[in-house]
Amino acid sequence: MFEKILINFLETKRKYIQNFKPPNIIAEIIPTEVTNLFPIDKLILAKLHQFVSNNPIYFKKTNILINNINFISYEGDVNDFYLSSKKYDTNYQPFYPTWMLSAFLLCLKAKELGFTEIIDIGAGDGRISYCGSLLYLRSIGIELDSSLSELQNDLCKKTNINFEIVNRDASTFDFAKLNLSKPLFFVSGLPEMGEMFVDNLINTTLKNNFLSFGVVFLGSINNKRKFVKDDTLYGWGEIIKKNNLKIIKEINLPTHWTNDNNSESKYLITKKISK
Repeated sequence: MFEKILINFLETKRKYIQNFKPPNIIAEIIPTEVTNLFPIDKLILAKLHQFVSNNPIYFKKTNILINNINFISYEGDVNDFYLSSKKYDTNYQPFYPTWMLSAFLLCLKAKELGFTEIIDIGAGDGRISYCGSLLYLRSIGIELDSSLSELQNDLCKKTNINFEIVNRDASTFDFAKLNLSKPLFFVSGLPEMGEMFVDNLINTTLKNNFLSFGVVFLGSINNKRKFVKDDTLYGWGEIIKKNNLKIIKEINLPTHWTNDNNSESKYLITKKISK
């Protein structure tokens, strides 16, 4: 199911951007019905729409047709939350969300790979944690910005989908308190913003005796980016090697910062290996 949805998702995303040309910073699509090309559980699909419909960052929705499939185009802006998240000294990546369907696919793959907990570092509006809960994974969103944590709480109430919300600085948080078993940590920062933070996070979490342990790194299709010291593995090569991590899956997915081109963002799912 994952691969089928992914292939069709990427094709429709590109047609959406090229043909519909949404003018707003936040713009994405979600299918309105279960089809052979998008075999998503009907109740889960409804909950994806419910999250977006109740999220104040979206202010416009339009019914559109792509490849004879009905979608809703959701558009919006994150300026208020983006500026709010930048006021914290230890914030390594201002709020700028991935697409909702991308968040769902990341969680679906995490479940297929055998992880039992999702910990989203810098959870923003909580969409990854929300999708994890839809798939019956224990989901935890750690968010420094109190306004974004309040938004997560509000969305949980309005959708009746709950996940654990931690309004703390992840760089000093004691993950042992969470009693994790097979966690997968999502880190949304690009290497030039989150390199030192991620290295510290891995060193901290490795002190716990997890049955297994993984990290999702956010890279780019173009690995020759300005200000990146390490140009291997999309900027994460040195950290992956240093911490004995192995890439078990690479996924290209739409994010709002790739809406203006034909490429997607690169996600590297890694797992801890024995020395």
